[in-house]
Amino acid sequence: MRVLHVVAYFAPAFKYGGPPRTVLGLCRALQKSGVGVDVFTTTANGASDFPASPAEGDVYDGIRVRYFPRCFPKRFFRAADLEEALAASVCNYDLVHVHGLWNFTVWSAVRMVRHSPVPYIISPRGMLDSGSTAHQKWRKAVAYRLIERKNLESAARLHATSASELDSLKACGFADKAFQLANGFDAPSEIPARSSFRQRLQVSGSAPLITYLGRIHPTKRLDLLCTAFGRLLTRCPEAHLVIAGPDDEQFCRKIQPLFQPLARAVTWTGELGPEDKWALLHDSTVFVMCSDSESFGVSVVEAMAAGVPVVVTRTCPWHEVENVGCGFWVEQTPAAIAEVLEWIVCNPSAAAEMGSLGRGLAHRQYGWNAIAAAMIGRYCETLSGVKAD
Repeated sequence: MRVLHVVAYFAPAFKYGGPPRTVLGLCRALQKSGVGVDVFTTTANGASDFPASPAEGDVYDGIRVRYFPRCFPKRFFRAADLEEALAASVCNYDLVHVHGLWNFTVWSAVRMVRHSPVPYIISPRGMLDSGSTAHQKWRKAVAYRLIERKNLESAARLHATSASELDSLKACGFADKAFQLANGFDAPSEIPARSSFRQRLQVSGSAPLITYLGRIHPTKRLDLLCTAFGRLLTRCPEAHLVIAGPDDEQFCRKIQPLFQPLARAVTWTGELGPEDKWALLHDSTVFVMCSDSESFGVSVVEAMAAGVPVVVTRTCPWHEVENVGCGFWVEQTPAAIAEVLEWIVCNPSAAAEMGSLGRGLAHRQYGWNAIAAAMIGRYCETLSGVKAD
């Protein structure tokens, strides 16, 4: 089986958060399982661009990939050469897997594939959830009516990474073709030395270390985290907050002044490489996510894999945290977030048990090998014309 993956941005463009990592992880696992995998993407890398690929393409982490140069309007990830290359090569593949919505890369790819005998699957990657559609709402409403709905209707399958994303697809009328399959995570090859990140921060081993890991973006609601952490500091003045992740849309300059009164207890690291990320997680007391919406949230799995209790708001699809007992799934309010942060900090034995349960869940349910096997099953069903569950 040969599958072409099309995505507006791909590794190592990790400035865009989870999708470049999870698409890479899926491609690696599929290839390991015997699927022929190619990736068509753009040169997008935030404010800068990668070099365009030669005609024969590039290889990233063992995956064959072609980076096509962006052209005007760059912000919508338009790559004219990508469409031409896809038109010339689409029939070399059994299936095309498109990731994301609301950009020219997706639109041009789907337009080409729809005029071919090759079926395609779309993974919206959270871009149809309420939090995403509320951002630039009027533009997306117009694009949905003119382009996106037809693209979704014509897809053979629609892939949701969480129950809430599956519900969003069903609400749009796509229950007959939508299926759910989670993202996976890449475990570190070696466990980082304990306290290595704390030493860098000059934070003692006994001080509570609260961690946020993700893009710095309005939908991540760092304003709520700021208020919640401020409340925690009044009860636990030795606590320290780390905000790690790339600056998206230059949002740092807007949100950092809100944290100024807490500056002595807050560290902004910027984007971290894999080694530093895992070192931070292994030194953390608790991980927090309070986004307006998430299709999945791979950093939650990574925190659990590191044995860290997680606090996730109910606007994110992580009821499993509550069911398994590896953290708290709470209302999206500063009071609710602060309350459970304090509980975790003040109950280290119970927190350690939460971390242990989370580690088991992450390794049991979110390994890439099992996810790739399930995705291959969906590919085979698509090619044989079997309907989605």
